[in-house]
Amino acid sequence: MSTAMLIPGPDAGEPVVGPGVADRLAALGVTHVSLLRDPDGIGIVLEGWAFDPARIDEAVRVVFPAGDSTIRILHEVERVAVTVANMIKEV
Repeated sequence: MSTAMLIPGPDAGEPVVGPGVADRLAALGVTHVSLLRDPDGIGIVLEGWAFDPARIDEAVRVVFPAGDSTIRILHEVERVAVTVANMIKEV
């Protein structure tokens, strides 16, 4: 699964999400979109098994159609799964 996080600058405007955007993101292989917010700003996480990170610029234009170039893109470096089976119980 590929994951990328978009962090818009202050002039990027609000991200566009909705049925039309979902269809366009799905065509890029994105299956999950998470919107995150804190007092300083927002972040958008895009994930998908068929999502090709090489097409991230297209995904940015879908979510931010104004075409602002102040959007930081964080690419996944590593993914680690944590499960109960990996826990060691001390007696």
